Amino acid sequence: MKKTLPFILAILLTLSFSACKKGDIKTLNSIGYGSSFGMCVGYCSNNLLISDLKLTFSKSKNGQTTDTKTCSKTISEADINAIKKELDLEKISALPEVIGCPDCADGGAEWITINADGKQYKITYEYGKAPKELEAAVARLKVLRDSFKDCN
Repeated sequence: MKKTLPFILAILLTLSFSACKKGDIKTLNSIGYGSSFGMCVGYCSNNLLISDLKLTFSKSKNGQTTDTKTCSKTISEADINAIKKELDLEKISALPEVIGCPDCADGGAEWITINADGKQYKITYEYGKAPKELEAAVARLKVLRDSFKDCN
């Protein structure tokens, strides 16, 4: 018994450290996601913000009169945790702030902002070309954004 107790303690200690990956988010303040098109008529810019179990969606027109529409609803903690699970801050912090040529030749731009663990990250990239480190989270955010199709 005396020989197995240190062995069991070593296993438990190892498991407790392996349960939390290095890039996991501990405190998530907000996640933002959006897209825009510079040469566009109509609602060309949209933003989704997740903060405090609340989803806020806004869309606006280009030009002098932006005519912004905003809608909101609640989001479950399970949905937030699913997105959070897809984000690795260690990998995200290694990404450049701008990837490719967002909105060049009116190809559109997308971005994701993450305010977590006392830091803010914003990565902007060409529309439809999320970096592999963000693909899964962006896919989940697009589903949430699309749930606001009736925001008028």
